[in-house]
Amino acid sequence: MLCKLVVAAVFLLVWTASAELPVYRLPEDVIPHHYNLILSTDLDRFIFNGSVDIKIECKKATDVIKIHSKSLKIADKSMALRRIADDSLMTVNGVTWDIDNDFLIIQLKEQLMPGSLYLLQIGFQGNLTDDLVGYYRSGYIDQVSNTTRWLAVTQFEPTDARRAFPCFDEPAMKAKFRISLGHKNSLHSVTNMFLTSSAEDKERPGWVWDQYEDSVPMSTYLIAFLVSDFQSKQTLSHSNNVLFRVWARKDAIEQTEFALNCTPKILSFYEEFFKIKFPLAKLDSAAIPDFSSGAMENWGLVTYRESCFLVDNKTAAVRDKYSVANIIAHELAHMWFGNLVTMRWWTDLWLNEGFATFVARLAVQREFPEWNAYNFEVLLNLLDIYPLDALKASHPVSVPIGHPNEISQIFDSISYSKGAFLLHMMNGFLGDDVFRNGVNMYLQQFSYGNSETDDLWNYLTLEAARTRVLPPGQT
Repeated sequence: MLCKLVVAAVFLLVWTASAELPVYRLPEDVIPHHYNLILSTDLDRFIFNGSVDIKIECKKATDVIKIHSKSLKIADKSMALRRIADDSLMTVNGVTWDIDNDFLIIQLKEQLMPGSLYLLQIGFQGNLTDDLVGYYRSGYIDQVSNTTRWLAVTQFEPTDARRAFPCFDEPAMKAKFRISLGHKNSLHSVTNMFLTSSAEDKERPGWVWDQYEDSVPMSTYLIAFLVSDFQSKQTLSHSNNVLFRVWARKDAIEQTEFALNCTPKILSFYEEFFKIKFPLAKLDSAAIPDFSSGAMENWGLVTYRESCFLVDNKTAAVRDKYSVANIIAHELAHMWFGNLVTMRWWTDLWLNEGFATFVARLAVQREFPEWNAYNFEVLLNLLDIYPLDALKASHPVSVPIGHPNEISQIFDSISYSKGAFLLHMMNGFLGDDVFRNGVNMYLQQFSYGNSETDDLWNYLTLEAARTRVLPPGQT
C-alpha cells in the first residue's frame, strides 16, 4: 500500500510539473521588463541586423535562460549577461538550440538570484524573405518608372516576433520597448510609438538612425515596424488630441481619404464605450501590398492589406466602404480588447476576436446608421456559423491550445463569428448597461496586463449581481 502511495505521489508530482511547465512554454524563472532594440534594414541586400538589450528580472533561482529565436543568425560571442546592480559580467558556459520549440538556451556558470535585475545582450542577423511572416519584404510596381519598389514590414501574430529579434515571445511576457531603426535616408520608418529624433549614420553615408520613444507595456506580437518610401496624410482628433496618419504607396495615397476620415471617429466611439482613453499619442495605419491577413492590430501602427483599406471615396460602392469601415472598427477595438488587456495564452483568442467582431458593428452603426450594420452583422454571424458548427470538425469557442503550431487553426469563423454571437446574446439578457459596465470594470482591472475568459465572466457576474439582473448565487 505504501509503495502504491509513493508511486501515486511521484506520478502526481511529475504530472503537475509537466502541466505547469510544458516543454514548449517559457519557464517563468525570468521575466522581461524592457527591450532596447536596435535594428538596421538593408533593402538592397534583403537583410537586417541589429542587437537587443533586454532587462530581465529573476523570479526563481536558475542557471538557464530560455528565449525565443527563429531563423536568426546569432554568434555566441554576440551574447552577454550582466548583473545590473554592479555591472558584473556573468559567465556563459554554453549555448544550445531547441529547434522544435524555437528556443535559444543559455547555460550559465552560476545561478541568477531571485529579485535581481540583469541585462541580456544579443546581436543578430536575419533575411528579409517574402514569407509574409516575421520581418519580411514586400514590393510594388511604381507606375511612373515601371520599377519594383521594396519595403520591409512586420507581421508577428501569433508567434513570429522571434523571427525578427530574440525575445520572450508569449503574450503574458509583456514589457516596454525602445526601438531604433536604421535605413537609407531616402526611406521612412514607422513603429508603434512617436519618433523622437533622427540622426545621420556617421559610419554609413546616406543612412540615418530613427529613435523612438519608449512604448507602453505590451506583448511582443503587437510590436510593428515599417521601412518604406510610402507617402502619408494626417489629421488631428480634437476630442482626444491623438495624431492620425495613413501610409500608402504614392500611387494609392489618395485612396486613403475614407479611412483617414472614419478612423478618428471610430476611436472616439471606443473611448466613450470603454470609458478609457486611447493611451498613445498617435495612431498610424499602413496599406501593405503583400499582407497575409486582412489587417493586424499592432498598437499604434495598424497594418492592412491594400484591398481592405484603400477605397476611392468618390466612386466606391457602399459595400466597399462598409467593408473598409468594418475592418477598421474591428482592428481599433483590439486597442482595448487584446492590446490593453491581453489573453494570458492563446486558448482565449476567441474572446479577443469575438469581442472585436461584436463591438465593431456598434461602432459602424454609430458612424454610419444608414447602413444598418448592427442587424446586418448579427444575421451574417449567425448564417456564417450554422453550417460550420454543424460539422464534426467544429470546435468550442474556447479551445485548449498546446504547442504554438496549433494556434493558427483557431483563427476561424468559430472564434470570430460564433464568439461575437455569444457575446451578442449575453449582452441581450444582461442588458446594455450591465454588460458595458462589467466590461469596463474588467478592462480597468487588467489594464496593461493579462487575463483569462473567466476573469471577464467574473466582472460581468459582479455587475449583474449588483444590479440584480441575475439571482443571488447565479453566474
